[in-house]
Parts: sequence; structure tokens; C-alpha cells
Amino acid sequence: MSGGPERDPVADPVLAALDRVSGRGRSEDGLVRAAIDGGGIPRELTIDAEAMRQPPAALSASILEALRHAHEDLGVQVGQELARVADAGDPAGTPSAAGDAARAADELDRMAQDMSGEFEMMRRRLFDAIDGR
Repeated sequence: MSGGPERDPVADPVLAALDRVSGRGRSEDGLVRAAIDGGGIPRELTIDAEAMRQPPAALSASILEALRHAHEDLGVQVGQELARVADAGDPAGTPSAAGDAARAADELDRMAQDMSGEFEMMRRRLFDAIDGR
């Protein structure tokens, strides 16, 4: 008995890959930029002074757009990292590692699509509230 947590030869490299990635996005006008970590949590939001002159609804839309682009970028980064992990092979020597990494990549892609849908729903609710619907 080692006394420490049991190591998972498949999960450990996947989790390490998630620690190495981040997503970056910006609004179409470039006035709002966002960065998120491997878990999709916003870590940086930069709003240009010019963007502050926009109406609140437009600024909110720009922020959501930058975050959506950051999540899309994260999905690409995660896919590349997981492909690299799968290509490196399973340190335990079992053939299931590539399949496990591919399944993890598919699940993360699904999660990113869900988050993108949630951002779109938030955007619609925001505009509906502003329009008084």
C-alpha cells in the first residue's frame, strides 16, 4: 500500500494536457478579448475603452462573443493536446489509451458545443430583456 492516491495511467496524461491548454477569443471588432483556462473558466477579460462607449446590449454581446470564441479556441487546443497524448501512447502499455483519449476528446468537444449553446441562450435572454420581451 503506497499511502498516496492511486495513479491512473490514462487519466493522468489527459488531465495534464488540460492543464497545459487555454482558450483565447475576441469580439469581431477586436475591442473585447477573453482568455479561459483548460476547464473553461474565464481568467482574463480585456475591454478596450472604445468598447465602453457602446450601448450596454452591444457591449454584453461583444463580451459573450469573445467568450464564445475563447471556448471554440479551447476546443481546438484540447483536441490537439489529446491527439498528442494519444499519439504518445499509453505509458501502461495497454491499447485502450488512444481510445480513452479519443473518447475524452469527444466528450470535451460535446461540452464545448453545449457551452456555446448556453452562451447563445444567454445572449438571446439578454436581448429579450433589453427589448422588453
